[in-house]
Amino acid sequence: MRALRLLPVAGVVLILACSEPAGKALAKQPTAAEVLGVKPDFTPRYEIINMDRLDIAGVPRLLVRVRVPRGLSREDLESNVRHALLKSYDSVPVRLGAVSVAAYGSERMNMGADAAIGEFAPGGQWSAADPGVPLSEWQAKISLDDSYFNQRSYFAKGTRATLVFSSEFSDTISLSRKADRWLAEDLLAELKPGVSVVVVGYEDFGKAGVRYEVETANKPKRKGWVHSFALKAE
Repeated sequence: MRALRLLPVAGVVLILACSEPAGKALAKQPTAAEVLGVKPDFTPRYEIINMDRLDIAGVPRLLVRVRVPRGLSREDLESNVRHALLKSYDSVPVRLGAVSVAAYGSERMNMGADAAIGEFAPGGQWSAADPGVPLSEWQAKISLDDSYFNQRSYFAKGTRATLVFSSEFSDTISLSRKADRWLAEDLLAELKPGVSVVVVGYEDFGKAGVRYEVETANKPKRKGWVHSFALKAE
């Protein structure tokens, strides 16, 4: 009878002994913030532009585009990308298999990320996306674009400038009706070097450079876009 009474107790002891290691293993799992190295008091300096779910083969993935201000140091830029990865990872109601953040320093976003790209995934590989992999096996990989750190100066509105040769293959400067295209149907005129113009505005295309909207100072008046390397301040 004593043996029978001890069996339930032994069973409880056995269950507790088996459950204890599992509890310890769960407690050791790091948080996403710990893996990414993001501190609770970090103040972000970016804005989220959009988020796209890119679920492939049933694995939830998230692509996020953010804009960062010009002038960040390498350390600050990386810290902001890490924070954006964390915020994005925590923003959806499902367990993600991978997160990617594309950071832009320019207004235009159709030329590719010109500040940094970050990936948070198992082993730091977007292609290894798997929501079942524990966070202890996740890594963040951040690539900073050197062009972001190049200091840029812009001609102010109203600046007088002269058109200069921009290509060894042409003896004219093409004036486009669009800031992002120089196709045949976009061209307004072919101007000679030495023509005086006035800057009307500009757009920063990141890696692709700066484009200026200009107007000819003399008649016939023409107004359109040229590349920055086709201008020289008077």
